[in-house]
Amino acid sequence: IKNRKPPGIFSKLYGIIIRVLLVLAVLTFVTVNLINNHTRIEESQQADNTPCEDVQISAIYTGKIHKNSSLFAELLNQEVPEPAVAAITAHFSKLFDLTHSHPGDEFKLFISPGDSVLSFEYITNDLKQYHLERVDGDFIDYVTTVELERRMEFASTTVKTNLWDALVSVLPNPELVKRITDIYAWEIDFFTESRAGDVFKVVFESLYKDNEFVKCGDILASEYTLCGVPHRAFLYTDPDGYTDYYDENGYSLRRALLKSPLNYRRISSSYSQRRLHPIYMVYRPHLGIDYAASTGTPVVAAGDGIIKIKGWVNGFGNYVEIKHNFGLSTSYGHLSGFAKGIVEGRRVLQGQVIGYVGATGIATGPHLDYRVKKNNRFVNPLRMTVPASPPVKDEYMGDFKAIVAERMAELKRPVEKKLYVLNEY
Repeated sequence: IKNRKPPGIFSKLYGIIIRVLLVLAVLTFVTVNLINNHTRIEESQQADNTPCEDVQISAIYTGKIHKNSSLFAELLNQEVPEPAVAAITAHFSKLFDLTHSHPGDEFKLFISPGDSVLSFEYITNDLKQYHLERVDGDFIDYVTTVELERRMEFASTTVKTNLWDALVSVLPNPELVKRITDIYAWEIDFFTESRAGDVFKVVFESLYKDNEFVKCGDILASEYTLCGVPHRAFLYTDPDGYTDYYDENGYSLRRALLKSPLNYRRISSSYSQRRLHPIYMVYRPHLGIDYAASTGTPVVAAGDGIIKIKGWVNGFGNYVEIKHNFGLSTSYGHLSGFAKGIVEGRRVLQGQVIGYVGATGIATGPHLDYRVKKNNRFVNPLRMTVPASPPVKDEYMGDFKAIVAERMAELKRPVEKKLYVLNEY
């Protein structure tokens, strides 16, 4: 048997070091796992404790914009919290120009328990819906259009006292009356020419939502029988996209000048070469028409043109003169004031408000002195022949006649104080 030498001191140290390293490795692994598990638990707890955005609804406000009011005023009148009002006006004004709000516009507001705005919806008269919605603490906005059902309807009536009373009794919306008078504005002066016994018929579109009337659409055709003579109007859009009202022969109802430039009570003084002046008490020509009306009644441009004079003119007070095509010019005297934006050299459109009835200058009471010149000579506005807009083009006359035939069949219905639904489309 051979004798073995005892291990050296270095061999012992090496063994000890190996065992220590193994122990340290195990301890490190266990410690790291414990730390990681603890970290994950803490993160999980923190995630569970993170407050979520509160989407509970505590209040709903609905309303409409009233005359001479605003969205801001309507919200405050409903006692909407001021922070919510401020948030709406600040964000919504970027989406919609609040100066374009009109009476009848609707709104709906959803508020959270913390008086934060969750959602805001604004519906305009033209049935566009403007939306604000809170998402992740901020607002998103978008616009949609309400889908409506279109119906073609027919109404008719006989004038007994005046046209207004006759029409509002059968039409779904009084706004249609103004549009009807606008169609005939170049041909009939309903304030002076309508008579008891006149007959009116109209075919028009109505728009419905969920079977409830919303508003009137286009007036498609109309017939006004004045003292036994029918005056018809047919809406037609040609393939070029031009839209106008025409009679059954394709001639436009639109003229270079309106029949009258305002809604008046009566003619207080007619066109004359020899009139007794109510103040000077001497006879002199009165080369215009005096329309008596309340102070502040809007006065509109009789036709498209350029403002040549705007200011004070002796005798006429506040005065506007407009130059039109066809060698025509019109003037408007005794105005109480001028409409905003009316300045010399600016173009105005037919029917645009240019001023307001007054009694400035030499006048005995509020009225409009309206005068017309043709080729620099005064003419009687009530008797002059005014140039018309272009008729239907020859190449489109077949298409126009087909539409007229269809509408004439509808206008032949008997006169009854009843609203008929012709069809839905």
